[in-house]
Amino acid sequence: MHARSITLCVILLLAAVCCAAAAPLAAAGPAALDPAPQAKWTVIVYMDGDNNLEPWITRDIDREMAATGSNADVQIVALADRGSRPGTADGGWAGARVFNVGKGMKATADMAVADWGNADMGSPQTLIDFVDWARVSFPADRYALFLWDHGWGWWPGNTMRDDTSNDYLDMDELRRAMQTIGGVDMVGMDTCLGQMIEVQAEFRGFANAVAGCEDSTGYTGFQYGEILAKLQADPAMGASALATVAARSIRTGHDRWSLTASAVTLGGRWDRLTAAVSDLGWDMAVRLPEYRRAFGVARRHSASPPQSYPEVRDLYDAAREIRAHVGSSAIKKDCTRVIEALRGVVIYEWSPAVEGDLHGISFFWPAAPAPPHLGSSFSQWVNFPYYCTQLQFTRLTYWGDFLGAWGG
Repeated sequence: MHARSITLCVILLLAAVCCAAAAPLAAAGPAALDPAPQAKWTVIVYMDGDNNLEPWITRDIDREMAATGSNADVQIVALADRGSRPGTADGGWAGARVFNVGKGMKATADMAVADWGNADMGSPQTLIDFVDWARVSFPADRYALFLWDHGWGWWPGNTMRDDTSNDYLDMDELRRAMQTIGGVDMVGMDTCLGQMIEVQAEFRGFANAVAGCEDSTGYTGFQYGEILAKLQADPAMGASALATVAARSIRTGHDRWSLTASAVTLGGRWDRLTAAVSDLGWDMAVRLPEYRRAFGVARRHSASPPQSYPEVRDLYDAAREIRAHVGSSAIKKDCTRVIEALRGVVIYEWSPAVEGDLHGISFFWPAAPAPPHLGSSFSQWVNFPYYCTQLQFTRLTYWGDFLGAWGG
């Protein structure tokens, strides 16, 4: 064989290897079921109980989802992962099972419609595979996706904690998954700090509305029985209406750890909010030498969800405090735009008086200058490089630029 031919073969072989490495992983789950009749809504619940939340898997399916169950208009399908060391409830099956939840059903192994084995719930491919599987098996006019597990806003290494795989579904991975599946109509963040604007940015373009908590979801979180019952009573409702129903259900079932709820519409109005935040970040960065002390006072006075870390601030209240403490007319105008835009995107909000002045959307504004708290992946500036390079929010706005100057 000529040397040129050998070289060409090597190049083609290397190209084939590289393409194979870059190709998406094959679907981890079994083949789709024969499609059910077209429904109005399919509610897809991605339940990661491969951690200390395992006992709540069977509770939420048996007591909440199965209290209403699926019908011709509304199908509910849940991928439930209990990990390798589950409790004894519902037969103590291990791993991940798929349930098409029926009224009065128990989440026993024999009621599962598919066995997904030891699924890695922290992998974006698992989420992609399951949503694709659910859409083929249970087609509908609209789709809602509920993400059920631990979470801590945008911070990496917290959301969808899979202990067996030692993996997490970080925000950049979540966005890639949403891009691959082409989005859904509504998202429910049954995780803590799901209503940070940094998290919402990952869904922009891939959901019409999102529901969740500005603070901790607590042990009860969304009340699925209530959500399903209201959706079945009005299956023609749109994404914003369903997000409102979901957020209201948090208030219904709240415990001492579940203290806020909100529903936010995404789209053009949300874009106006991010544009206003971006202009505010730019003007604050430009005027930082003059107003650093005033910014610090405004930050300290702005509301922070008490169950979360102090780096999390309510966006509405922060804008109001900045406007009150800073003399710049441009910054005051930016704050007014943020407040007005927030009124347009937050379609439902609730928090009891103990929470302070919270209005449905929080954001990241740590104290500065301050070193990280040792041993904490949440604290202060530990994950600021991730914030700047991996989040969609920092691509859309200048807020990360302000924080970079703010923190030195």
